[in-house]
Amino acid sequence: METWIASHFLNPAFVLGGAALVASPIIIHLINRMRYRRVQFAAMEFLLQSQRRNRRRILIEQLLLLLLRILIVLGIVALIARLVLDPSELSLFQGAQSHHVVVLDDSGSMRDQLGESTAWDESLEIVRKLVAEGSRRPGTQKFTLLTLSNPDQPLVTQRDVDETFLVELDGKLRNQKCTHQTLDLVKGLEGASNVLLEDRATVRHLHVISDYRQPDWQEQQSLAQIVKELDSAGVTINLVKTVGRRNGNLGITRLTGDLQVASVGVPVRFSLTIQNFSDQVATKVPVNIFQDGQKLPLTINFDRIEVGVAVDQEFDLTFDSPGRHRVDLRLGPDSLLADNDRFISVEVSPVNRVLIIEGNPANDDGEYLVDALAADPGITGYSAQLETVDYLRRRSIDEFQSVFMLNVSDLPADALAPLEEYVKTGGGLAWFLGDEIRPSFYISELYKGGAGLFPVKIGIVANQTQSSGDSEPDTEFSEHPIFGVFQGQENPFTELTRVFEYFPVSEDWEFDDQQRSDNVQTIARLTNRQPLAFTASYGKGTIFTCLTTCAPTWNNWARYPSFVPTMLDLEKFIARRDRILETRQSGEPIQLSLNPAEFLDEVEIFSPDDTDSPTRLKAAPANAASSGSDGATAKSAGTLLVRLQATYRDTDTPGIYRVRLLDQNQTPTERWITFNVPTEESDLSLATTELIRKQLGDNLEILIHEPGEFSWIAGRDAGQEVRFWLIVILFVILLAEQLLACKLSFHPKAATAGSNN
Repeated sequence: METWIASHFLNPAFVLGGAALVASPIIIHLINRMRYRRVQFAAMEFLLQSQRRNRRRILIEQLLLLLLRILIVLGIVALIARLVLDPSELSLFQGAQSHHVVVLDDSGSMRDQLGESTAWDESLEIVRKLVAEGSRRPGTQKFTLLTLSNPDQPLVTQRDVDETFLVELDGKLRNQKCTHQTLDLVKGLEGASNVLLEDRATVRHLHVISDYRQPDWQEQQSLAQIVKELDSAGVTINLVKTVGRRNGNLGITRLTGDLQVASVGVPVRFSLTIQNFSDQVATKVPVNIFQDGQKLPLTINFDRIEVGVAVDQEFDLTFDSPGRHRVDLRLGPDSLLADNDRFISVEVSPVNRVLIIEGNPANDDGEYLVDALAADPGITGYSAQLETVDYLRRRSIDEFQSVFMLNVSDLPADALAPLEEYVKTGGGLAWFLGDEIRPSFYISELYKGGAGLFPVKIGIVANQTQSSGDSEPDTEFSEHPIFGVFQGQENPFTELTRVFEYFPVSEDWEFDDQQRSDNVQTIARLTNRQPLAFTASYGKGTIFTCLTTCAPTWNNWARYPSFVPTMLDLEKFIARRDRILETRQSGEPIQLSLNPAEFLDEVEIFSPDDTDSPTRLKAAPANAASSGSDGATAKSAGTLLVRLQATYRDTDTPGIYRVRLLDQNQTPTERWITFNVPTEESDLSLATTELIRKQLGDNLEILIHEPGEFSWIAGRDAGQEVRFWLIVILFVILLAEQLLACKLSFHPKAATAGSNN
């Protein structure tokens, strides 16, 4: 009831008190109806008989007179309290004590250019107008401001609105920046709901200021539920749009490359994707390339990009020195500048080392692989090292990008354990079989029921397959990066490839990849449908398995030119990726976990904007927050080292962040982390008012305001038309009351002139 009164009267404080005055004409009427002691005399008997005949008419006339007097009182109260029939015309800042909670969308799409300003600038201007209007009525308004990027920590909490607060808020808004992130409107409304539902003593208003993009309003059941709860609680909900039309936008949505095998002087293949988020076809789109901050003469051109289509293109870059390098792609300016840049960082090695383990060096299996991978390391970027199984027992293999096992009969336990650890931590492994293989060992110690380094269960005896003809291939290769050279119809390499001997998989091993619950993928088969090659993962590493030889003994692969590109693509596929520099989305925190035995607790972070003045952090023990420790203790339970942790959250700016650490010898080491804008913010299509109401429900009383409309803030001269008609109606009622009262009252006639007595 209080909420309804405050929503329909400009001066609601007069309503309840004025309504009590309705009792005054009723009381007067009842007093006039009080009975006195009756005195019987002849003349009165005649009058009483006349009254009985007219009693019903008199009662109706008296009740009508009473009703008119009640309406007069109500009309006067409505005039004083200023009745408003349409609450939407009521200014937000008139009437009783009000609490205004603003949810400000600061997601990446709010950077959309709108002429000389942006959607973010428009949202800040709306906030200023809200507070400026409220400051005209000091002492009656409270204000809370929160952002989607941090809804649990409002910028302003329940501040009284006046001129002083207006100046203070303007300073805060000038320093507030729009993020590059994808943010959740649901979390923002949950934060606003927590504030509003706790405050029941005021008239509550929620203002959601956003650009209202269509992807944010698809299947929003949770959002609709929160809005419904607020509406049921009597909260006035204003959805305020800042963007009126969809602008065209192109965005670089992906930049990847063969970073795991980047080496000095060898071209590195990169791939980029551009998507057209506009409603018009884009033509002649150039992309500029910057390497280590310097613009390269190379430009990538896209002749035509259809509406809503993503187009891929590849290019090569060469790095002249080892170490870390930065690559930046840039589009020309459009309405959303943030997604026109894409960054990537590259760790370039002097050369990529590959370890080849031969089961029997006399067979020369490894020589064919060495010639394919490292005949000229300056061209391929690989350096191959031939060793026997004994190398695994006495030397560390962590420095190698991958390990090839060629026709290895078995592995001692002290050689198998480091190989398992190597693959589990990210190393690449390739198996090629041959006549030295002991199937029983592979089944029991390597396959291990599907839990070991060898992904399939092989048969006991090698089979021989007959070619179906001189011109028809006996091997089928899937569309996999390893076998790119065999793709295409009537491929001559496919027709020339022959497999003479191989190890079949065991009869009790399921051939169908979809039926097994493992991660093994069959990527090559023989024409007799026997599987021939597989890929699998083990921990963080990648495994390739071929059931025939690497040398041209059981097949003829190594005798044809297709062998070299296949082995190079194989190495790219299995090469360890744990040394690829990390890439994240803008806004994700950098969380460091350091071993105190290796690093000191001092951390420096260089952001893209501040390359010379780092932010310094102090890493603390992981249990410091829970135990109240000051960080001096380095051990837990007397034996285990407590890891040092530090968190850096100011990662909104896209670019490359450098994290500098100091080891126990005071030697600095750096980690590079690349941050790019999320692609979700590139879609600038707008959610229509109809879509918003459909998602929230048509039965909710929600006010949706189009861009540039500010009448809902100051309100029109609310109730002016109602006041005019109230005065007219009140005049009519007063006139009717006087006429009826005159008619019902007693008025003796004046004596005529010259009459007797």
